[in-house]
Amino acid sequence: MSLAKGFLGGPCLAAQFGLPSGKKPPAETCRLPRTDGQTGSGDSRGNSIMFKKLHSGWKRFEDWANEHDSVPKSTTTQTSQTETGPSAPTQTSTKDQTSNHSDPVTEDTPKPEAYCYTNKSTTSPYKYTPLPSTTKSAIRVLTLLPGRADADIECQLIELDLNNPWTDDDDDEGFEALSYVWGDITETTPIQIDGATVQIGRNLRSALLHLRYQEKSRILWVDAVCINQEDMDERNSQVMLMGDIYTKAARTLVWLGCPCCLLGALNTDRLTYSEGKWLDHLAGIDPLFKAIEILGNEARKLAEEGREVVPKQGEKDEDGTTYDRIKKLKPKWNVIFLENPWWTRIWTLQEIVLAKEARLCMERHELGWDLLCVAIPYYTALGFGDFSEIYAGSKTNSGVEPLNLVNAIREARQPGSELVTEDVGDELLHYLASSHWRDCKMPQDKIFGLMGLFSEGRDVGIEVDYRLDAEDVYRQATKSLLQQSGNLDALGFCYPYKIPRVTNLPSWIPDWGSVGNLALPLMNDAKGQPRTTHASRGLRSNPRWENNDKTLLLDGHIIDTIAKLGRTQVPPNQDDRNEGSLDHMLNDPAMIAEADSFPDRWEDLDPERPIRHFISAWWKGMRMAVPYVAKAFLEIFGNVVEMRETFLQWDEFVAAELGEPHEDRRAIFRDTITTATPCPLEPSVFDSRFDGWLQAVYSIRKLKKRIDRYAPKTYTTLAAVTTFVKMEDDDLPEAFATYTTHTPRRRLGITASKRVCLLPKLTEVGDKVALLRGGRVPMILRPREDGSMQFIGEAYVHGVMDGEAFHEEECIDFRIT
Repeated sequence: MSLAKGFLGGPCLAAQFGLPSGKKPPAETCRLPRTDGQTGSGDSRGNSIMFKKLHSGWKRFEDWANEHDSVPKSTTTQTSQTETGPSAPTQTSTKDQTSNHSDPVTEDTPKPEAYCYTNKSTTSPYKYTPLPSTTKSAIRVLTLLPGRADADIECQLIELDLNNPWTDDDDDEGFEALSYVWGDITETTPIQIDGATVQIGRNLRSALLHLRYQEKSRILWVDAVCINQEDMDERNSQVMLMGDIYTKAARTLVWLGCPCCLLGALNTDRLTYSEGKWLDHLAGIDPLFKAIEILGNEARKLAEEGREVVPKQGEKDEDGTTYDRIKKLKPKWNVIFLENPWWTRIWTLQEIVLAKEARLCMERHELGWDLLCVAIPYYTALGFGDFSEIYAGSKTNSGVEPLNLVNAIREARQPGSELVTEDVGDELLHYLASSHWRDCKMPQDKIFGLMGLFSEGRDVGIEVDYRLDAEDVYRQATKSLLQQSGNLDALGFCYPYKIPRVTNLPSWIPDWGSVGNLALPLMNDAKGQPRTTHASRGLRSNPRWENNDKTLLLDGHIIDTIAKLGRTQVPPNQDDRNEGSLDHMLNDPAMIAEADSFPDRWEDLDPERPIRHFISAWWKGMRMAVPYVAKAFLEIFGNVVEMRETFLQWDEFVAAELGEPHEDRRAIFRDTITTATPCPLEPSVFDSRFDGWLQAVYSIRKLKKRIDRYAPKTYTTLAAVTTFVKMEDDDLPEAFATYTTHTPRRRLGITASKRVCLLPKLTEVGDKVALLRGGRVPMILRPREDGSMQFIGEAYVHGVMDGEAFHEEECIDFRIT
């Protein structure tokens, strides 16, 4: 074994850096120190002799490497570079690089500077002409002029009335609307519009460059350019038209981004390309798009023939099974399609929901949205997907959840659906709940970005005005929700984020802009179905406001006081940015700086001693990373164990408070942690599932007693593995663990009247349990010194969930601030 392989656990160091393969380093360098302190040759003369030999061998190897080739040539042919970036190869294989609307990759293919650099010529800044005030349906569209791949981007802006025919030419199908991610707009790049310069983001430049035809113009609607972003009145009016724009566009082009940026070929610090990686990624996009076509067509075939999907199999041909072929593409597949930033933005939701036809675009490739919707479910049915959220033995495939939510909204908006016929407030809350994790640059856009989903005549009562600050917009949205829905479901989204997007909000206004995980609202049961019970007997709410709409007035009465509390259940995953932990750790500046300083090219190494420099940097990086890796490992396992220990503590907490024996204690505990979610199984079967789950939870107590005192870290790991093994089958849709989804980020409590309840995590002893008119569930309120109440959150309180304790004649006004 070579010294390089021994240290790096990978390929020979000489091969990695292009050292001559015909010669080998001296034999002494191929000996490794043994873990028992002896030398690699079996000599037992002690550590001092071993290190002297190792140092001598290493010195000879380093001298040999530097003597033969101090600056080795790369195995990839390098081309010259200019100030505008590396130039593209003059001849490239065109195999597997065809596209739907362009020539194969040739010298006309966009060069790497398409993503990094700018137009070769610029002029004076573009000045917008105001849109006509005689019509409210006037917009601008962008005429993307034809050009070669390496030519400057030149466009024209023309005005259009959405309510009038596009043109008298029947052959002209209209304009296309672009759906894309703005990305980092602190660094912009110029394009030419009507002979003047407009600064745009790099991702948009990449989109325009690749969507441009060589022989004819293309008509697009692009928000960043077609709206004068400096004119506040125009922004407000145009945002209100976006629903009509995407509805009336001939098609929506979903720009997925630059594959080199997504797959890591672009060094964003230096804005340079590794040419080999660029070509590799460019060639790798075609198989990805072809894979979706294979999956989509195969899924349709199975559906037509009525056949079931065989996991880890699929159709078979001379290249093997579908599963085997797709497995080779999975890493890139996930980055391009399932983890793409396009899914995470609030604006892209309405853009794809409203599209009459949508096509996914990357490089020169296009793919129909409908085909993706068929392919992805088949992809997961074959056994692919990343299961990132673990909770009490149940796993959630979060990778495809964005697609599922989009399709669910599109189906719910069909004529005759319950969503469209219900109160407009419930429709808005449905959109907010489905897009809670989507992000935006301006917190106001979390509300404004959904306004296009409401058809004409469905007034949601929210004014799009960017002059308003986020607090006013969120107040306006929450007020509209409470007024128009007749219920208090919106209050279920009030959550105490550690990293709030908007500060100093009244306690009754949710921070709609935060994208961190929150405790699952109780308006639905644990299975996501509307709650069948109603704590205020189905009465509609009667909200009022005072103090410039800062104080909310609700009718209700207090039924109990919190007397004792259990500990808070940990969140089910480690990517919760608002809970701190792993996300913050991986973004530690010291760790990022160390990673950025690691040498990735031979030219970055010390020319006198390149090998030693590389090993030194590698070892320094390892020493930096190991504590973080160990912490992450223990956190992940510790998280699983702590969740089970919390359930264990809750069960014992209830037993101690209700007393033993208590004939209903077991049922009360089960109903509380499941929030009394109905189960279609026979009661005896469901009870058996509960018994098995509880037994698995208690298994960690036995393990803890055995080894915790000797090896606590070992206990954490073994406890996690043991409970995973003993948990019930995760594939069972009615597994008991799937009924406990309301417990994370909440705590168990006991009231003064011995009621068992599931409470918000910030609940304190002395807080009040109130039944408010229009509330499906009880609410926790905290008295303030001025006589008003602070809203803490929703609660499940056993025995009062169906109006048993609500008395309308006892209601008084609560002032919630």
